[in-house]
Amino acid sequence: MSLYDRLDLTRPDRKKRKQYQKLQVNDSKQVPIWERIDLTRPAKPKCQICRQKVQSSWRVCPNCGWRLEQKQAQRHCIWVQVGNLEMSPAQWKIWSGIIADAFAKVFNAFRSVNVFLTTDQPDVREWGEDFTQVFVIAEEKSADYLGIASFIPTQVTKIAVVRIDLIYNASYLADLNLSQLSNLLANTITHEIGHTLGLNHSDLPTDVMHDGLDHRVHSLIPPSFHVEQIIIMNHAIAKHKKL
Repeated sequence: MSLYDRLDLTRPDRKKRKQYQKLQVNDSKQVPIWERIDLTRPAKPKCQICRQKVQSSWRVCPNCGWRLEQKQAQRHCIWVQVGNLEMSPAQWKIWSGIIADAFAKVFNAFRSVNVFLTTDQPDVREWGEDFTQVFVIAEEKSADYLGIASFIPTQVTKIAVVRIDLIYNASYLADLNLSQLSNLLANTITHEIGHTLGLNHSDLPTDVMHDGLDHRVHSLIPPSFHVEQIIIMNHAIAKHKKL
């Protein structure tokens, strides 16, 4: 008997199909192969953000950096506090808009990182004392940095400080507009948070983790991370949560 005859690849007519439907389920030898084997191709997974095709084993989309894990990973809380800003109501109206715009850019930069970013005091019942504090402040003391943070490579640390007054002075001397000031503030905050999540400095001038943010570059672009940095931060958080 030929292979063609043994596989029974001929399609039955409608009358015979009704007979096949009456067959018992365990009598598979009499059921044609196209009814015993599911030949439909499985849908290829795609990134929810950029819609590019991805592999099921990938953790992060290489195109846009979106986190692809199916299971909800544990997040690390980061509390960004704005304080010690003495200004008139008119000045605060302008600055509140700048700060809100900068925070939106910061939150977007961390969209694929397992963090819970908040400007409100973390709920003790949920986070206890396990969170990172980022202070956005103004002081009379001069300094040669826009921000500073605790840092241990590939580990989570607990504190960072951003000097909003020095960022304003730099933007004033460089004659930046409000949008550029917002970008510079967002890049500075993102840079320091990156340090608290284990990221080291980068040699690439356009990188948010470049050693010494340049207002000529980082005032023109909002902050963002590349895939390798996202993986490092998520690994640091996962390791921290296991401790």
